[in-house]
Amino acid sequence: MFRDSMHARPGGRMTDHKDPRDAGSSAPKLEDEISKAMAEAEQAVEALHPDHAHGGEADIEIEDDGEHRDAVEDALAERIAELEEELAKTKDKWLRAVADHENYKKRSKREMDDAVVRGSQKLLQAFLPTVDNLDRALEIAEPALQAASDGNEDNIQQVVTGIRMVRDEFLGALRKQGIEPVDAVGTPFDPSVHDALQQIDSPDHAPGTVIREFEKGYKMGERLLRPARVIVAGSGSGGAKGAQEA
Repeated sequence: MFRDSMHARPGGRMTDHKDPRDAGSSAPKLEDEISKAMAEAEQAVEALHPDHAHGGEADIEIEDDGEHRDAVEDALAERIAELEEELAKTKDKWLRAVADHENYKKRSKREMDDAVVRGSQKLLQAFLPTVDNLDRALEIAEPALQAASDGNEDNIQQVVTGIRMVRDEFLGALRKQGIEPVDAVGTPFDPSVHDALQQIDSPDHAPGTVIREFEKGYKMGERLLRPARVIVAGSGSGGAKGAQEA
């Protein structure tokens, strides 16, 4: 074996001699290792900077970073605009809800007031005829008191006083509930609160003046509960003429 690896050169010296096939086989292996290392390095760079896989220059990276910032700012601005629009819509809905609630409160109060008025009207329809009869009784009793003799005067006076007390007490109870009689006799006829039963010429009243009241009218605040049934002075009345001459 030693003899096979050693060869004599001319001059008698012995030298080592390597097989050329061994050197040729090691060169491709080294190139393969270098190529493999370069490929792994490129893969690592691509994993870290996927957008820069084909360009590693610093100026390209800076330009790409600027574009990325611009894109982020645009996205943020768009999102802010969306949120502002959503906030405006929410505020509008809130204002509408507040307005609807206020309208609901006003409508509820109006409905309650109407219910109270309707209840009062029903109550008045049941009790006001009694007051009307007390007024008529006084209209009859007071003249009778003036025409009474000395022996009956005290008795009639007691009756009149009793009737008047009952009538006044009833009207006082109505006032506590906010119900007031409608002004009638001596006032100009008002169709919104008066119901004219008849027109009669009167020498003592101006035309269009209420001269007599058959049934009292009543109102609660500004709301009419029952119109007053009245007689009105006709166009031939002399009250206005007499007033002008005076």
